[in-house]
Amino acid sequence: MPRIRCECKRLLSYRPELAGKVVKCPGCSAKIRLPDAEPAAPPARAAPQEQGELRLERDIQAASSAPALGGPAPSRSTIPPDEPPTWATARRSATATSDPAAAAQDFWGALPDAFGFPLRGEGFVELIVGVIVLTAVHYFVLIVERFSFTGLILAFIGGAVGIGYFAGYLMTIIERTARGEKDAPGWPDLDDWQENALKPFAFMLVLGLFCIGPSIAYRYYVNEPNELLALALLAAGLFYMPMGVLSVALVNDYAGLDPVPVIRAIRSVLGRYSIVWLLVMFCYVAQRVGGELAAELPIPILGTVLQQAVICYFMFVAARILGLLYLKSRRELDWLG
Repeated sequence: MPRIRCECKRLLSYRPELAGKVVKCPGCSAKIRLPDAEPAAPPARAAPQEQGELRLERDIQAASSAPALGGPAPSRSTIPPDEPPTWATARRSATATSDPAAAAQDFWGALPDAFGFPLRGEGFVELIVGVIVLTAVHYFVLIVERFSFTGLILAFIGGAVGIGYFAGYLMTIIERTARGEKDAPGWPDLDDWQENALKPFAFMLVLGLFCIGPSIAYRYYVNEPNELLALALLAAGLFYMPMGVLSVALVNDYAGLDPVPVIRAIRSVLGRYSIVWLLVMFCYVAQRVGGELAAELPIPILGTVLQQAVICYFMFVAARILGLLYLKSRRELDWLG
C-alpha cells in the first residue's frame, strides 16, 4: 500500500483508490492531500495557503477541546453569532483562543477604540439620549425634593429609577461588547421599568455595599480602628468592583454577585485586569472632575447638560473597556459568564 508522511512525522498508509483525496491524520487531525500521481511518485505538498488553513483548523480544534482554567472547555466561540463563518473569523478565533500572547496583544490593541466608541456611529446618538435622561433625572430630583417628606420620597424613587436605568444601559454595553458587537446598543424601553431600571439599581446597590461596606463598618463599629486596615479594606473593595460589575452584566442575575468566580476571574487575568482597573478609575475620576468643572459654568442649564455629557461619555468608555476585557480574554473568563 502507498504511504505518506504527515507534518507530525507520522507515516500513514492508504488505499490506492483514495489517491487525490484529502484525509485527516489519525494522530494530529491535520488534513493531508494524498498524491494523485503514481504511488511511487513523491507526495505532493499542499499549497502554502492551504497549509495555513489546515494549521488554522487544527488550532481551532485544539482550542475547542482544551479545558478552560478553573472549569470545563469554553462553549462559546469568539466569532459573533450573527457573523458568517469565514477564514477571517476563524483566524481571529484561533488567535484569541490558541495563542495567549496574540490574544493579549489583540486586547491591548483594542483598548484605544473604547475612547472613540461613544462618538462613533450610533454611539453618538445614544450618548445624546443618555445626556437627556441624566439631565431630566437631575432636575426632577431638584424640583421634587423641596416638597417636605413626600418630595424626598419621590426624589429617592425618581433617582433610583434614573440611576438604575442608566446603570442597566451600561450593563447592556458591557454585555454586547463581550459578544463582539461593535455598535452601541439602543436604550431599553421603560415599559418594563422594574427589569430595566430597578433591577440594575438593586445590582449596583448590593455590589456597592459589598465593596465599600466592610471599610465603612470597620470605621464606625470598631473602637479605635486602624486607619491602614480601613484603607486596605476600601482599596480591596474598589479593586474588586469593576470585575464585579462585569460579572453582574454578563450573568444578569443576583448569581453574578457571587464573589468566588469574580475573585477567580481577577486572579486569572490579573495583569490585564490591573490595567483595565486603572482605565476605569481614570474614567471615574475624569467624569467627576470634568462634571464639576462643567457645572460651574455661568449658564446653569448649559453647565448641567455639559456635566451629564461628561459623565455619559466616560461611563460609556468604562463599560466598553470592561466588555473588551471579556471579549479578548474569553479563554480565561468564559466560565465567568
